[in-house]
Amino acid sequence: MATDAEARQPQLPRIDFSGVDPSAPGAGQWAAVRAQVVDALATFGCFDAHYPALGPDLRAALFDGAVKQLFALPDDAKRRNSYGPDRPLFGYLGGIPGLSKAYESLAISDRVEPERVRAFADLMWPDGDNAGFCEAVHGAARRIAELEEAVQRMVMEGLGVPGYHDAMRESMRHVFRMSQYTAPGGGAEGKEVRYGAHQDCSTLTVVCQHEVNGLEVQTGDGEWVHFRPSSPASLVVMAGNELRAWTNDRVRAPFHRVAVGGDVARYSVILFALPGSKIQAPDELVDEEHPIRFKPHCNDDFMRFCLAQGARHEDKLKDFSGV
Repeated sequence: MATDAEARQPQLPRIDFSGVDPSAPGAGQWAAVRAQVVDALATFGCFDAHYPALGPDLRAALFDGAVKQLFALPDDAKRRNSYGPDRPLFGYLGGIPGLSKAYESLAISDRVEPERVRAFADLMWPDGDNAGFCEAVHGAARRIAELEEAVQRMVMEGLGVPGYHDAMRESMRHVFRMSQYTAPGGGAEGKEVRYGAHQDCSTLTVVCQHEVNGLEVQTGDGEWVHFRPSSPASLVVMAGNELRAWTNDRVRAPFHRVAVGGDVARYSVILFALPGSKIQAPDELVDEEHPIRFKPHCNDDFMRFCLAQGARHEDKLKDFSGV
């Protein structure tokens, strides 16, 4: 239960997607929700999405039936989740300098399709019956990806440039990351940061957490907001620096971090949408009032720059491609 002080804290904007069918753009409550989405991403950079398509039963199957058993594996098995030395952020993260030793994460990258989920599961459990794991993970990832695509389409429509959606979507890669943040335990008071303040290199990021809170988002005036889900079907949708660049700074890419307290580990799954095409603001979004803010660039180059710069809390997009 939230304390009085927590109850007085500002919260993320809440947007109800129960009247939106991602497969039917424009139908139902689409236009009304679109206006809320564009406003939330422009002013706050993220929002709390009430998304019944990923309800409590599906979440229980995902976390209790799949994610937790993944982190029960020995370290040697988890390290098999690798996409090569040129793609260090696409596979297993654990024991990396600059990251908390109490954080580790595995990922399915590029496209979260049934065959890729199955290949990941077979890599983790070569001799296991992985059907239940695959069904839970792919089912959740597919629904989250549908929300991500709907939000991206809404942003482009809301800014008056819907014609760019199909090309952007065709180039999009997804990283579906499953994470564990170990609790301090031992009667420790307060929270400990498990993943430091940063902005994402994605266009959009969608976060689904399980039972234990911990996500904190920084507002434009520097205040940290502790995310408390508004419903059992809540997800956090957050703009990354690549959407900020593509929209010519019309959306915010908020700094955020994860801090955990108590004795129970925090689990989350995160879908990152990464553009495969060059990021360049459309001509329609550049004018005298909005001069070009960022140089054209590729996401892979930007990610390599961020990795080389380390965990410093700074505006890496501006440093990398700012005009």
